[in-house]
Amino acid sequence: MKGDADEKGMPSDVSMDAVKQIMSNTGYPAFNYDVFKRIYDADGDLKNLVADFDNEKIVVKTDAEAEKDPAMDYDDQGSTDVVKKMAKSAMNRRK
Repeated sequence: MKGDADEKGMPSDVSMDAVKQIMSNTGYPAFNYDVFKRIYDADGDLKNLVADFDNEKIVVKTDAEAEKDPAMDYDDQGSTDVVKKMAKSAMNRRK
């Protein structure tokens, strides 16, 4: 999704229902808007990936938008570092 947004040069969105399904498939059946909001409020890395969200959808930032944010920490891998941190955090919560 992020790749598509970057290619088009505009933000891309995903429905909250699709995110719930993805999270359910990865072992988090109780995921919902309130859980996402708590994670978003607590995780600075997620704020660098999400342009906007509501009960219906999540809007993913493009790389161009993310680069405007001085808090974003890019390495040689680009934004994959953020995804790695999110995955590691999710796995730690499952333990």
